[in-house]
Amino acid sequence: MRLALLIDYPVDPNRIPGGVRAVAYHLAQGLARHADLEVHVVHCHSEVPADRTVQHGRVTVHYLSRPRRRIIPNLITGVGRVAGMLRELQPDLVNAHTSQYAFAALRAGFPTIYTIHGVAHREARTFRHWQHRLILWITAYYDRWVIQRVSDIIAISPYIVEEYQGRTRARFHRVDNPVGEEYFALAGQEVPGRILFAGTISERKDPLTLLAALEMVRAKVPYAHLHLAGRAIDPIYPRRVAQFVQAHGLEPYAHFLGLLDVPAMLREYDECAVLALPSRQETAPVVILEAMAAGKPVVATDVGGVRDLVEDGASGFIVPAGDAPAMADRLALLLDDAELRRRMGERGRAIARERFRREVIADQYYAIYQEVAGRREGTGK
Repeated sequence: MRLALLIDYPVDPNRIPGGVRAVAYHLAQGLARHADLEVHVVHCHSEVPADRTVQHGRVTVHYLSRPRRRIIPNLITGVGRVAGMLRELQPDLVNAHTSQYAFAALRAGFPTIYTIHGVAHREARTFRHWQHRLILWITAYYDRWVIQRVSDIIAISPYIVEEYQGRTRARFHRVDNPVGEEYFALAGQEVPGRILFAGTISERKDPLTLLAALEMVRAKVPYAHLHLAGRAIDPIYPRRVAQFVQAHGLEPYAHFLGLLDVPAMLREYDECAVLALPSRQETAPVVILEAMAAGKPVVATDVGGVRDLVEDGASGFIVPAGDAPAMADRLALLLDDAELRRRMGERGRAIARERFRREVIADQYYAIYQEVAGRREGTGK
């Protein structure tokens, strides 16, 4: 079977910006274990400097460049470019991981499975910056078009099923996101008081609430400090964050690391005492899965699909979104209790071993591909 995996794949696999690109890498490499599957990844984005095709093990990656123009022409041009590549590849099956990619595949006439990674219209409401809102509303338009026409949807969280089941006739397949084996191998070289935030410096991820919580935590745990690993995605919000840090005297305790390569990111997971995710909207955040695989407890907000990942009181704590005192209380409790951290970390790692290992997830995807292909051969649908 020739599979076209339409997904935002890392331009440099040693430097992976964001959860979907991490999913792309681990899913593709996991699928490559199946000798009867010919895996072609198609990634079309303005971050690609020039068209190129490369081989990553048994996975062929087709990078398609897209000029840095206004967002609407870019989205339209990207759809056309992906459809053109599909006509060259002539895949037996397409698995699209964004609504734009699924739109391109369906318009080009290929059998398509749609993996939904986020609820765009809800994410749009968490941003004030017009460009982010515009991108997400256009994404939501494609999403509405696709779910009326696609036959099979892979839901990475029960939250996706809840959001979409009344809006489509497609079959739902529940599959978690994958995590690489390197996270399970971490030994846990904890730095006392280290809190890790991993994600974009953006309104949706809401690091301002976490910084407010850090100030409260330090009143109880004076050695508490925060590492923030991730890129800024607009010029305005990071300035608000920097102003808050300066106004509250947090410069010595809040360290902005930017986008890290994979070895550096693994070191951050290894050295943190706890992962904190204060997001205002999430579906199935990969950073939670990575922290669990690394054996670290998680404090996260009760949004989207987070409750399906974190066992409140067992592998971590869930707090209301935007509630800095609640987040501070749980973080302080964990930082002050090594045995609680150990117990919660072990529980999280056990869950991750059972649910999120990339070979397990890739095998589930493979089984769905076989089912859909067999159904089409038998019924023509």
